[in-house]
Amino acid sequence: MALVKRIYDDEFAIAAVLLARIGPALFFSPIAGVLADRWDRKKVMVFSDMARAGLIATLPFIETIAAGPLLSPVVLLFLVSAVLEMLTLLWQPAKDASVPDMVDDRRDYTHAYSLLLMAAYVTFPLSGVFFGLLANASGVVGNALGLEQLAINPEHLAFFLDAVTFMVSAALTLTLRIAPRPSSKRALDIKAVWEELLDGLRFVWHHDMIRPWVLGIGGAFAGIGTFISIAPFFLSDVLGGGPGSFGVLITAVGLGLGTGFILAGPVALVVPKDIIFSTVVMGMGLSMVAFGTVSTLSAALIATSVCGMFAGFAYPSGYALIQEKLAPELRGRASSAVNSVIRLAVVGAAAVAPALIKIVDRAAPGPIVILDQSIDIRGIRVSIWIGGLMIFLAGLITTNAVRARWRFGGERLGLFLVFEGGEGSGKSTQIELLRQFLEGRGRRVVVTHEPGGTAIGEKLRQVLLDPASASMSDKTEALLYAADRAQHVDEVIRPALAEGAIVICDRYVDSSIAYQGLVRGLGAEQIRALNRWGTAALSPDLVFLLDMEAERGLERADGTDRIEREGREFHRRVREAYRLLAERQNDRFFIIDAGRSRQEVAEDIRSRVEPYLEREAQPLGEQVTAT
Repeated sequence: MALVKRIYDDEFAIAAVLLARIGPALFFSPIAGVLADRWDRKKVMVFSDMARAGLIATLPFIETIAAGPLLSPVVLLFLVSAVLEMLTLLWQPAKDASVPDMVDDRRDYTHAYSLLLMAAYVTFPLSGVFFGLLANASGVVGNALGLEQLAINPEHLAFFLDAVTFMVSAALTLTLRIAPRPSSKRALDIKAVWEELLDGLRFVWHHDMIRPWVLGIGGAFAGIGTFISIAPFFLSDVLGGGPGSFGVLITAVGLGLGTGFILAGPVALVVPKDIIFSTVVMGMGLSMVAFGTVSTLSAALIATSVCGMFAGFAYPSGYALIQEKLAPELRGRASSAVNSVIRLAVVGAAAVAPALIKIVDRAAPGPIVILDQSIDIRGIRVSIWIGGLMIFLAGLITTNAVRARWRFGGERLGLFLVFEGGEGSGKSTQIELLRQFLEGRGRRVVVTHEPGGTAIGEKLRQVLLDPASASMSDKTEALLYAADRAQHVDEVIRPALAEGAIVICDRYVDSSIAYQGLVRGLGAEQIRALNRWGTAALSPDLVFLLDMEAERGLERADGTDRIEREGREFHRRVREAYRLLAERQNDRFFIIDAGRSRQEVAEDIRSRVEPYLEREAQPLGEQVTAT
């Protein structure tokens, strides 16, 4: 911004460079999330930092590189700004999605995100101070070294130092222990990327808790964008503040943010994070309304510091809520969705707010008296009030997520394990062996199965597996399985997880996707959407696919139920469908060779479960079996 102002001294030029961030946020951010889920996240972060360092180091030479109107400085700055944004959009979801892998206990997620946000936002006021010092030092250094360009262009020294900081960031990232994702070894498939993008967006939109959080974050940042674009004019034109008043205001916001970041983690240990999030977002809105109402600079500073503190609570709480509800393979996409919403909300609101001021100024009634206080109704005040009300309404929207949690029986604390596979693959045997192993470790275990697992489910099971139901249509079959699963989740699985139990389930949603979606031809996405609604998007932490040749499995099965009586070709296709699902979701799907001895299979399964036991340690209790 300083460089553009020096070259053009035009607000529209500054706006053009800032607006270069909208396109990537809208179009590239969702794709960046998919790439962060597929590629090695550590390499993505290092590459992004190194590339940003290189681009920033070229900025002092923009005027030299510029040639003609098509490559004028503002055009080049627009392009550089857009590419920098794209690199940031790659780096951000890779970083956010890596945090849960490095934090042992998800109860500490809020702590982790608070520290990251402190690094990002509390240092923002300090960066302004450093820029001022470097701008003054640039002339001294340039004259001392005989570098005329450095002497007459005060922002150049800051650019060079900024490039160094990104290189340091890349070097530090290389020291982190971030395990590569299994999907990072796969070749890039554009069609698969598109399917994963749509699946991630559908998941976020259909999740009864994540959707309100994302919308709430968007509304909150729309209000913040309004504040950012209007606050300098409000301070000078309405409150009569001097040139340094905006810097003091930013310092007040930074102090409030720091306070919120520090307190968010400890408070989250005693108060549910979703309640914290909804409360503080509404508090942000009310404090911004108060800021737009005050008539003195001191009162404005108090209101903004309170608003900053609420924001310091809201941001890490919101991120932690979303990340802990997601399977690892969806974290990058969800982070990108949130970042896209934030960027679009901030920049969009900042662009609209000045126009809103002009509109209100034309229709403003003038000063009004409230409680013996005369308040001058100007477009600036009304715009800030609208921004505050937007944030307050966003907080109200997020209370839908709290109600959804109450409806679904509380927060998920336990571990959800699912066994999938064709007929006769040995799921029941391995589930029993795993149950014994977990009980030996002092864990509370709930063993259940589908179809069935509840009184209603057992009646549906009789209908579904009865050979006399041979005339059942494929759609009826899919709907009955989904109905059984909805009852099963509400009555058995979700309550057990809320109590901290380890739930082991024989078959779950992937069975329906394989059997009805792919083999019956009803469509994987249609079955996934139906079950996402029926289960409120409850997904397993780990899925074990016991893989074996269909013929060998059918030899083990007794062949008495309707599904087992399907032809051999049907069961071969079921195996292929399962393997396809496992390949596409290999962050949580493990293919287990079920043709080995039962002990070898059991050891393989235990080796996959043990890391989760260490990370998801929960209170001990007695074993419960749902039949």
